[in-house]
Amino acid sequence: MAGSVSTPAPDPAALREALVASPALCPLEWNEQRTAVLFGRFSEEAYRAVSFFDQRAVPAAERTGVVPWAMAEPWLVELPRRCDFLFHVSHCGSTLLSRLLGTAEASLAVREPGILRGLTAADPEARVDAALALLSRSFHPGQRPLIKATSIVNAVAGRLLDRTADARAGLVFVPASTFLPSVLDGSLSDIQAHAQSRWSRLIDGGLAAPAPHSPGEQAAAAWLCEMLALARLAERFPERTCWVNFEQFLMSPEAVLAELAGFYQLSIDAAAVLAGPLMQQYAKQPGVRYDVAARDALLATARTGHAAEIAAGLAWLEATGCLQRLPEPTLHP
Repeated sequence: MAGSVSTPAPDPAALREALVASPALCPLEWNEQRTAVLFGRFSEEAYRAVSFFDQRAVPAAERTGVVPWAMAEPWLVELPRRCDFLFHVSHCGSTLLSRLLGTAEASLAVREPGILRGLTAADPEARVDAALALLSRSFHPGQRPLIKATSIVNAVAGRLLDRTADARAGLVFVPASTFLPSVLDGSLSDIQAHAQSRWSRLIDGGLAAPAPHSPGEQAAAAWLCEMLALARLAERFPERTCWVNFEQFLMSPEAVLAELAGFYQLSIDAAAVLAGPLMQQYAKQPGVRYDVAARDALLATARTGHAAEIAAGLAWLEATGCLQRLPEPTLHP
């Protein structure tokens, strides 16, 4: 936990006041038994910088401490649940969109809170409500959290929207032909870590197809699993969801960003924001220079170096017969 100082838990009254008062105490991770949560203290400025509100955020925290969930849940369940979401397929520019939307005065961008990854479809409403209440706190009146969830949280995204009545959700994706080279070129370990759970989700959703084996097929299965999850959300909540093709954003960034800001009811000068530094840096590591040209070059190299696996993944996708279950805007923007 370099960069932070762990301190003994405060007395219950002080802890309750701190948790209810503001998002400065941010939940990061459940313990293995899901009986306690690691919290970190962050300034509003640190919120803007952090890419992952989980263990990776510990060095940016002023202090950390573990809170028993049985103590905190009763304090939280009655708090308002007022937040919006960015759900996505992973490796699709959602972090950049979160940072751009987070420049709005009324937006508090919260990226990949680990507490959501610990929720399951079987959890009681109180646990879900308390977690959402934690993520609905804001630093200022009129400020509304915009939560960019980790892609595997799509498995419970319907519950999150059910329990947050006025929440809006952007559904961010890239076509499979872009997703496959992106992950095959350096992010396959993340795909393989969740391969079994995603395959189980696909089977539970009615998929009747051979299991994916090669790296390209596993990447394709990950994309299909999360795309189908987003499609189910769009079908259930048509007035509260909005598809965002990141490739289309890159072609017309000002128009798409303005449309997305309008969807979330945010006031953003899209041209000014896009002219700033965010479009010239790697969103997850702002200190690293990265732009559209660098992305295109990396994708071109990956498409050449992984051509066989990309072809295998795309062939597997076609063989599943599931592409027809995706809405037209996700296939032909």
